[in-house]
Amino acid sequence: MRKSHQMGLLFVATSIIALLGLVSCETRPPEPKEEVVVEEPADVQEPQEPQEPIEVVEEPVKPLSDEEIKAAMAAVQRANLIGASRYLPTDYQSLVDKLNSTINLGDSDPDTARIQLQNLIDEADSLYDRTIIVRRDEYAAKYFRADAALLNIEAEKFAPAEYLNTQKLALETTEHYKAGDTTSAIAKADETISAQARLYYNLAENIRYIDILKRDTKNYLSDAEDNEAFVYAPEELDEANRLYERGLNMYDNYSIEASAAILTEAKQQSVIAARISAIKREQSETDSLLTLVQGRIETASTRSAMDSEGNVIEPSPWEGNAYIDANPLVDLSQNVEPVDIEEAMLRDLDEPLRNELDGVPEDILIEEEGTQVNADEQTADYLALAKKLWEQGVIARNKGEFDIAKDYFEQANAYVNIFESNLVSRTYTVVYREVATDCLWRIAERVEIFDNPFMWPKIWRANRKIIQNPDLVYPGQVLIIPPR
Repeated sequence: MRKSHQMGLLFVATSIIALLGLVSCETRPPEPKEEVVVEEPADVQEPQEPQEPIEVVEEPVKPLSDEEIKAAMAAVQRANLIGASRYLPTDYQSLVDKLNSTINLGDSDPDTARIQLQNLIDEADSLYDRTIIVRRDEYAAKYFRADAALLNIEAEKFAPAEYLNTQKLALETTEHYKAGDTTSAIAKADETISAQARLYYNLAENIRYIDILKRDTKNYLSDAEDNEAFVYAPEELDEANRLYERGLNMYDNYSIEASAAILTEAKQQSVIAARISAIKREQSETDSLLTLVQGRIETASTRSAMDSEGNVIEPSPWEGNAYIDANPLVDLSQNVEPVDIEEAMLRDLDEPLRNELDGVPEDILIEEEGTQVNADEQTADYLALAKKLWEQGVIARNKGEFDIAKDYFEQANAYVNIFESNLVSRTYTVVYREVATDCLWRIAERVEIFDNPFMWPKIWRANRKIIQNPDLVYPGQVLIIPPR
């Protein structure tokens, strides 16, 4: 058994060796065969026949078209319509010159001209945009200057509705600019400036009219006082003063129409007071002389006298009253003709301006502090206003606008009158005393002031802004004393 087992192992081993020998046995490679290369015959090129030269045909240059020229002209015209020729005249004229030269160039070099036309369109568009900016900036400057002028004459108080309308128009202008609606913005801007100019001129004229009414009334009241109206026409004088004070109060409350109406009445009443007092004063002086002479004649008629021949003339008493009884003295003050004063003529605040010289002034006169003027008038440099109006009158005159020139000269003359009427002769400081302390009539009674207690209304009118109640003055108050 064991032997047969060994024989089996030997067989297995022999089989493995045989397998290994079979695997490791080399095989002889086959002999290489020589490859035969067959050469193909070379191509033989046949000679080519000579070709004729090709002619290069140049395409004709395309001339400028009417459409290209019209497009450039339209761009320039667009800039002009927005105002480039007015606001940027140098740039606009340069653009026009370029357009003309480029069109001329189109005849000889249309390609170059075509490029220049496109550049010119870009320049025109840029000029259009810059003109809009310039116009917007100019509008803003005009608006704020005009608004300052309106506030300077207190338009927001005298004419709140009209002033508010200018603010509304300005807001609409701003909204159009923000929305990019240039055409509407420019139209609304022009409307805004026009509304401001109308309001300023008409309101300023109305204020000037009130100033003239105040000046005239003051002058007539002064005439009445000079004629001693407090003696000869006290009732008329009191009524004139009452109306004058009421008119001033209405003006201080910014009711310009009511003020004008009442001051017109005050002016009329002051004229009546002045006329009646003048007649009564002259009549009184005449009557005094009449009585004096009458008395001397009556006395002489009771005495004897000698004529030129030496004859004695016996007394023959005479009484003039008999003649007066037959010919009564007439009180001429009762026959004063009616005083015709034109009714208040204020301008409509929306009334169109007469010419371009009217409107908001270029230089706005600002109130100067410390200038001592009559308290009845606004603090302002009236002499400077008179000069300005005079200068405008000269301009109008040299243009042949003689009627307008006369109006300006008359306005200037009115301001000169206001200036002169506000001159101050001196000041007086109110003093407290245990006995006979200062009051307006005692101050007027002083010899160095008016030497007449009945002249106290002149002091009150000159200091009305600091004296609210003419019966109350306080120690330390410095009062303006107007000329006698």
